[in-house]
Amino acid sequence: MSIHILTLDNPREDIAYIDELMSLVERARADNASPYMYPNGRDFYAGNLAGATINILAIKEDSLVAYAALRKMSPWPEYLGLPNVDPQSCALMLLNLVDPEYRGRGIGQQLASARITAARAHGFKHLFATVHPDNIASNQVLERQGFHRVAQQPMFSERLLRNLMRLDLTD
Repeated sequence: MSIHILTLDNPREDIAYIDELMSLVERARADNASPYMYPNGRDFYAGNLAGATINILAIKEDSLVAYAALRKMSPWPEYLGLPNVDPQSCALMLLNLVDPEYRGRGIGQQLASARITAARAHGFKHLFATVHPDNIASNQVLERQGFHRVAQQPMFSERLLRNLMRLDLTD
């Protein structure tokens, strides 16, 4: 069976995925498949599905096997603080949750491609992502998509070390 990538844009319908998404989050945490994941709760994910982000889902046989999000960067998140870049022209790739049973099948690459396509469709000129330096698979996915590291610094309230990656969409 094939995996279908969906870009969601109807918050009233998207919120219907909240229970499946929370189950996916728990599977990833329980398997320690995402040891670098920022610890977000149900309210965060519900807010994403309710319109705070552009949501990308990977579905196989009516089951959610992966989730990713794209968020407008205005205003700049405090932990990034990039000078000389207009936040109105930027988006941030959030999360890259893949069910542990489906890792290594190119789903992360598909999620990244879908977010780049969505960012371009929404007129963003720059796309950013943060990823832990030890998360080799995610760093490689971003580099294959053309991202380059612009900084490495502790981020978020937990002060997790992250690579800040950037892709210019105007090229």
